[in-house]
Amino acid sequence: MSKRSVITTIVIPVLFILIVVIVLVNNQREYPGELVFAQDKVDFGTIPEWEGTVKRTVTARNEGRSPLQIERIRAGCSYAKITGPELIQPNEEGTFEVVLDPKIVPTDARAATAILFTDSPRTPQVYLTIVATAKRFATLSAEICDFGQIVSETTHEKIIKLCVNAPLNLEEVRLMPSAHPSLTWKMSPDPDSACFFITIQLKASNKWKQENTEQRVYNAEKLFSSSLTVAFPNERTLTLPITARIVRPVAVQPETLSFGAVTKASNPSIEFTLAAKKDFKVLSIQVPDSLRIIAPEDWTQSLHAYNVHLQQEKRYKVFWEIANSSELLREEIRILTTAENVPITIPVYGLIHTLKDETSLPPER
Repeated sequence: MSKRSVITTIVIPVLFILIVVIVLVNNQREYPGELVFAQDKVDFGTIPEWEGTVKRTVTARNEGRSPLQIERIRAGCSYAKITGPELIQPNEEGTFEVVLDPKIVPTDARAATAILFTDSPRTPQVYLTIVATAKRFATLSAEICDFGQIVSETTHEKIIKLCVNAPLNLEEVRLMPSAHPSLTWKMSPDPDSACFFITIQLKASNKWKQENTEQRVYNAEKLFSSSLTVAFPNERTLTLPITARIVRPVAVQPETLSFGAVTKASNPSIEFTLAAKKDFKVLSIQVPDSLRIIAPEDWTQSLHAYNVHLQQEKRYKVFWEIANSSELLREEIRILTTAENVPITIPVYGLIHTLKDETSLPPER
């Protein structure tokens, strides 16, 4: 084969193909795909929770001269799902579907930002804003019915508002359980709206005395925890947790008395306070031989910043009679009042140093 034939049949076609490839590559680099949404926000408005999932569509156009690949989509929130085409040809549109689950959409107006990742250097990431607000099937005015600090064997009341947004036969709304040893409740319509008032009363029983044990009760608080369920005729429910902290009628501060480490020559003392919201009397005070309490004066009233109610308050001073005590003090003071039939028990602790050189100990104040 002559040189002219080789050039004509082989070299020239190869060069032509290379030129075409270079031109195409350069054109793709110069005119890549470009994803542009017709609108960059999808507003669902207020979505009724009881009507199920909601769908909206939004179109996007490839305004480049090369095919555009949608590599992945990140919804930006847990309650949305976005689906659409994986490839959009030049100058063509693709439709993306946005599906929302109202059950987990927040009740306040919330915006989420979805991101579409593409293979285009011009639009590697395209953002789409999703706005939605959920309208719940029914709502309670409080997430928790907290009675705060209460005294056992006293009745306390809270009112919670219930609003039902879905069309129902409201006469079939029920409160469960039907009976509770400490709780009672009733539901009445609100004359000013299409809502209800749930009136809850709590009377926690006095369970300070432990079963099969001596009546030795300390001043630790007890927590009350229960729940009330609102049952609707369409088998939906709402649960309202109910909490309270049961305290004793007479509070002791501090709840435990500790003299720490003392010397035999000292005359240690410590104070404690009894306080109550209502007037009461001290019927008796039982102390061991190693302790002595100064007789209280008349009750006085003092107003505490944390409580607008006047409290009956009195301080007592306790002396440690070291001559009548062992080296390790582990006793208790028992006080009986008219506020309850269970005595107040105050643990008392202390330690007497028995070192030969007691001059190194700090002087008692």
